[in-house]
Amino acid sequence: MDLKTKVGQRITQLRKARNLSQQKFSYEAEMERTYLTHIENGRKNISLSTLDKIISALGTTPKEFFDSKEFK
Repeated sequence: MDLKTKVGQRITQLRKARNLSQQKFSYEAEMERTYLTHIENGRKNISLSTLDKIISALGTTPKEFFDSKEFK
C-alpha cells in the first residue's frame, strides 16, 4: 500500500470517528469536498501544508495522526 492510500485511509478513519460528514469536514478544512474525497481515496498527492490543514480540521495533532497501525 502506498503512502497516499495510507494517509487517505487515516483521514477517513479519523473523520468518521468524529462523526463528520464529508461535507462538514470539507467546510472545516476549507477545501472542496470532491478534492477531499480524492485525498481520502488515495488519488491525490498532497502537500504538507494541505495535510496540516486537514489534521487541524480533524482536531488532532500530527503525532496522533501518524500514531496508527497504518504507519507502523
